[in-house]
Amino acid sequence: MVHYLCQLVDVSRSGYYRYFTVEAEAKRQARHQADEAVKEVILKAYNFLRRPKGARQIKMTLENQYQITYNLK
Repeated sequence: MVHYLCQLVDVSRSGYYRYFTVEAEAKRQARHQADEAVKEVILKAYNFLRRPKGARQIKMTLENQYQITYNLK
């Protein structure tokens, strides 16, 4: 059954089982926490001066007001 499902979604069996390891779970949890921290900063920049902004204005606000440099993407 696992073999069929892995073929269906084009994932190796070892990759499937690696996804459920403790180390992989810890990495996903750490990445999620880092993303949540970044989300808070970006929302502060988005609502800066109580005006919604686009991606470029958010990037400029982060650089100028918070001294944080992120990629525009």
